[in-house]
Amino acid sequence: MPDLRRDEDLLVAFQSGDDGAGDVLFGRYYSRLVELVRRRMGWRVARNEESSDVAQSVLRSVFRRSRCDTTIQPDESGSLWPLLVTIAVHKLYNRDKFWQRQRRDARREVPLDDGLTAPPQTPTPEDIATTHDLIEQLLQAFPSRRKRILELLLEGRATSDVAQMVQVSERTVYTTRVAAGEVLRQFLTDD
Repeated sequence: MPDLRRDEDLLVAFQSGDDGAGDVLFGRYYSRLVELVRRRMGWRVARNEESSDVAQSVLRSVFRRSRCDTTIQPDESGSLWPLLVTIAVHKLYNRDKFWQRQRRDARREVPLDDGLTAPPQTPTPEDIATTHDLIEQLLQAFPSRRKRILELLLEGRATSDVAQMVQVSERTVYTTRVAAGEVLRQFLTDD
């Protein structure tokens, strides 16, 4: 059953520490944001980034700022949508500028001559063993459903595909990826 609380009430609950309210807001706006970003995304950004990543970045910005800044408020109609649209448009503009910078501009790309390309480097058996051990340690920190999510992500699958395959929300896939990054960062700093 959908949560019928207003955005303003959910935002206040989230600011008070109720992560469930954040989940409701995420579910309420994520798909709409992905669609908006997909439609508004220029070719430079679309070539290098996924619309779901930009949408998650918008929501992450709002959630982070709302935890420490109570000036984040819904508009007079009580909806967060106008604020989310504004942030999304600004992020897309900034991402487009980022990908236009001289060193990243796709118009400057020149295909390499086949004779000049370096042969692909094959990982050594030690590299493979180290990577395998690191992945095993990483996966041990998670329950079976989250292990499956990480395995699919490591296979290179898209967030939306993983969510469908494991039958979880894209937010769960995203939070699992973030948690894995934290665990991996901890492993690397400990070693």
